[in-house]
Amino acid sequence: TFTCSRLSDGRNGARIAGWGRPVRDDVLDRTPHGTIGMHDALAVSCNAYFAQLAVRIGPEALINAAQPLGLSLARGNTPAQVRDALPQVGYGQGEVVATPLRMARIAAAIAADGLVPDVRWVMSGGTGEPHPFVTRESARLIGRYMRDVVLTGTGRALSGHPIAIAGKTGTAEIAGAPSHAWFIGFAPYGPATRRVAIAVLIENAGYGG
Repeated sequence: TFTCSRLSDGRNGARIAGWGRPVRDDVLDRTPHGTIGMHDALAVSCNAYFAQLAVRIGPEALINAAQPLGLSLARGNTPAQVRDALPQVGYGQGEVVATPLRMARIAAAIAADGLVPDVRWVMSGGTGEPHPFVTRESARLIGRYMRDVVLTGTGRALSGHPIAIAGKTGTAEIAGAPSHAWFIGFAPYGPATRRVAIAVLIENAGYGG
């Protein structure tokens, strides 16, 4: 667990020892999230939680997790470079770079018991075998958390959809322009023989929810 509290400027977030700049949650978060675990942090999209978690586990673990998915966490992607912005990297800001296709693969891996699927453009042909991302147990746990994002968290605009959707919202800050709004997810949640994974990016739309 980590704590998200009210900052002196009225925003919610956390001050992390050794880091001068506080981590702030989205401006639309009106109330501090308090002391929470990963389930609730994922559901409410708490920057402060994931920033503190990143500092706790260090840059190497994040680089190792991102590598199978082709995600770059910093220019050069070395432990030293990732460490320079470690709290921000923890919640997907700083110099983290991802494409909608790569984010859809993350959702697909959670939907497929932790296996990252091969992807191809329709015109290119050719397929490959899925490769491991997380364990089956971890994938099912994260999948359940993602379902709760839709039922009670930042993705609850989809809670009434007739198909059970699991997902995660995101807000990507852009220098000098409104943030990009993200949603990744998969459906149906629960027993299924086939599932669809998606990534939606709306440029300059602001808050991801």
